[in-house]
Amino acid sequence: MMRSSGLFLILLTVAYGSRDGQTASAADPPATSVRVDAPKAVDKSAEKKLRMELSESDLVATMAFASEHHPELARLLQHLRKSRLNEFQRAARELNQQIVVLEKLKEKNPARYEHQLQLWKNDSQIRVLVAKWSLSKDEAIEQQIRQLLQQRRDTKVAQLKAEQKRLVEQLQKVERQLTTIYEMPDSQIDREWEQLAKKTNANRNDIKAKNSNKNNSN
Repeated sequence: MMRSSGLFLILLTVAYGSRDGQTASAADPPATSVRVDAPKAVDKSAEKKLRMELSESDLVATMAFASEHHPELARLLQHLRKSRLNEFQRAARELNQQIVVLEKLKEKNPARYEHQLQLWKNDSQIRVLVAKWSLSKDEAIEQQIRQLLQQRRDTKVAQLKAEQKRLVEQLQKVERQLTTIYEMPDSQIDREWEQLAKKTNANRNDIKAKNSNKNNSN
């Protein structure tokens, strides 16, 4: 599965843990009820630069993907866009790169795409929860992370089994083709040669006839 550079986790921790420029302590409320700072004024020049680096259509698609598959992440990205545009830019670009990889896989191998999408969901949810846990050390959050780790492992097992089945079927197909070739009688070679010779002679005769007609017309 696609690996995060670590930037995502840093941004998540900053977004959930920032309190007027200071890092939240373990005594702060859980991240699910975290206070959101008043949005800062959006720098128009920075916003324009963002759109130059990530097209508006790509940005819309990125946010739509996050909203569909991990709503909490989408809310965090919206908060980052209003309060820390540069961090939002980096996070959105990283997420968009992951989406591009997933979309290419969807075109080539839809079955494998479903597993990869589920792994992405697990990884994304784990990163968000780890960011929360880092602030509160909440045992309930730890249990959620453990459950997601189990789900991720189960998904990987399912993915590998599906790949194993595909490879077995492919190997069986190759073995059938080999069996067919091994069982082919030697007389088949003679028939193939006769067909090639007949076709070659027919082509040669056609060429001679065309040249003869051309010479007669001249």
